[in-house]
Amino acid sequence: MRSGVVVLGAVAFGYLSFRIGFKPYLDRAQEAMDSSHDAAAAASTDSSGGADRQDDGADLAPSSKDPAVVLRD
Repeated sequence: MRSGVVVLGAVAFGYLSFRIGFKPYLDRAQEAMDSSHDAAAAASTDSSGGADRQDDGADLAPSSKDPAVVLRD
């Protein structure tokens, strides 16, 4: 029982240290994935008959201050 708790604690510590140590790199990777996804989505909506779509200049992508983004992390 005691060794199980020690192993779980070590795994939790390793996971948290990985997340904290590589956070800048993980954030950059997430931003790159989001921007490539946004570019692909924009390209697909433009090529799929954009005549019916009205572009009012509103950006529907979530910002970095969006609560859903904060809660996701």
